[in-house]
Amino acid sequence: MPAFAATPGMPYWIDLSSSDVRKSSYFYSQLLGWEISAEREDSSYRIARAEGLPVAGIIPHDGSMPETWVTYFLSADLDADLARVAELGGRVLGAPTEVQLGTMAVLADATGALFGLIEPAGEDAFVAAGEPATPVWHELSATSNHAQAIDFYRGLFGWEIMALGEDDKYATAMEDGAAFAGLRDSEGQFPPQVPGFWQTFIGVEDLAYACRRVVELGGEVIREPANSEFGPIAIISDSTGATVMLAEVEAPVYEEELSESDDILNL
Repeated sequence: MPAFAATPGMPYWIDLSSSDVRKSSYFYSQLLGWEISAEREDSSYRIARAEGLPVAGIIPHDGSMPETWVTYFLSADLDADLARVAELGGRVLGAPTEVQLGTMAVLADATGALFGLIEPAGEDAFVAAGEPATPVWHELSATSNHAQAIDFYRGLFGWEIMALGEDDKYATAMEDGAAFAGLRDSEGQFPPQVPGFWQTFIGVEDLAYACRRVVELGGEVIREPANSEFGPIAIISDSTGATVMLAEVEAPVYEEELSESDDILNL
């Protein structure tokens, strides 16, 4: 599984805040084939890997935030980005935390949607994505003031954001002409007290089979598999109640073995 170079402002990491780390670890290891272990012996933070590459974290739920998945965006200068969040009307929800991967912070945007920033510990920033058992898409559901949400992320990350359709209900964030995240106007689709939220779509090879496994593992299929602009997708809740999207994607087939001289971004 190749790892792709990431640039500041792009989705980089996902974390699950769990009330039962052991239960969550078992659920996702069985559903997605993740290998999950503590980042170090004295740490409660667990790292999930797919084919040896880190793809997600699981952290004990401490009551300071809901039991949920959080999408983190790559930061080249965390202190500067945190200051910018405040200037744009967002909030920093806790002191930055250092883990093996780098320094992480959880925030709320100007509309109240939860998201995170991470400044990697090393100079290089690579991400495993776009394949089964990895994130394949990230999407914000703005339950209030879609335009304000767009302005916030454009101001924070300098995103090029393109509206799709004439009603401006959906927009995509672009990098070099390719979409990497979506921003959906979901006003009126949820109770007024529900803030906006980011959702990660995790890839699976066989969505129908994955949904059967969700139920067998103690989770729930909230929305049955259905076709979308991304292909077949489903909404599930895991064995502790956190929700996540599953998207059916094909496993890549490499006709030749990779070597150090290959440009994996052009395969």
